[in-house]
Amino acid sequence: MLPEARKDKLLVQDVGDELVVYDQERHRAHRLNRTAAFVWRHCDSQKTAAEVAALLESELNVPANEELVWWTLNRLDKARLLQEPLAQPAEAASISRRQVVRKLGLVGGLALLLPVVTSIVAPTPAMAASGRSQFAQPPEMPDQGPAIGGGFAIGSSNIGR
Repeated sequence: MLPEARKDKLLVQDVGDELVVYDQERHRAHRLNRTAAFVWRHCDSQKTAAEVAALLESELNVPANEELVWWTLNRLDKARLLQEPLAQPAEAASISRRQVVRKLGLVGGLALLLPVVTSIVAPTPAMAASGRSQFAQPPEMPDQGPAIGGGFAIGSSNIGR
C-alpha cells in the first residue's frame, strides 16, 4: 500500500495543470507538475503503486509503471509531503530518473511527463516584516546615480570602452 499524503499545515492551490503546496511548518513552497500532483492526490494508504500507475495511464495518458510511482513517492517524501516517512521496497529505493526514462521508453518531449517536485524556501513572516534586506545595499555611484535593485545602476557603462 502507498503512504498517505500529508494534509496538516499545508496550503494547496491549483495553478493550471500544476499544484503549489505551501508547508506552513517548514516555510517551503513545493511545485508539483501534473504527474506528481496526481500521485500525491492518490496517496490515501489504500491504493497500491500498480493501481496508481494504471490510473496515471488511463486518466492522464501518461506512460507509467510501479517504478515511476515509487520514484515520485521518493520525491514527495524528500519534500516531506507524506504523512509518514516512506517505506518502499528495496528495488524501488535505488531507481534513478534515467532508469525510469529507459524503462518507459520516453524520448524527447515525452520525458516532460515525468513527475517533478520543485521546492523553495519561503521567507518567514518575521523576515518579510523586517523591512530590511539581509544584504546591504550598495553605495551610490558618483557618476551613475543611486543604485537600484540590489546593485544595478542606471546610467553610463564602461562596457566596451
